Amino acid sequence: MADDFEKTGRNLKVTLDLDDQLTWGELIRFVNLAQSSGNVSPDQPVGIEYASNETLPLIDGLFVYLNAEGLPESS
Repeated sequence: MADDFEKTGRNLKVTLDLDDQLTWGELIRFVNLAQSSGNVSPDQPVGIEYASNETLPLIDGLFVYLNAEGLPESS
């Protein structure tokens, strides 16, 4: 999250599961949604979710918090 982004009750958390069914279209849609929200910059780290109860840290998904008011109508 950006340092100046404040999490509120109206924020949306969008998660992209990383599994063998992930398509390029889903990945592109996730990135486009994050960019269109207006609160994600290209130099900002990607939120990573790790699988629970694992001995090795395995990445389970990516996430981003979005401000619902900043999303375009078609999202």
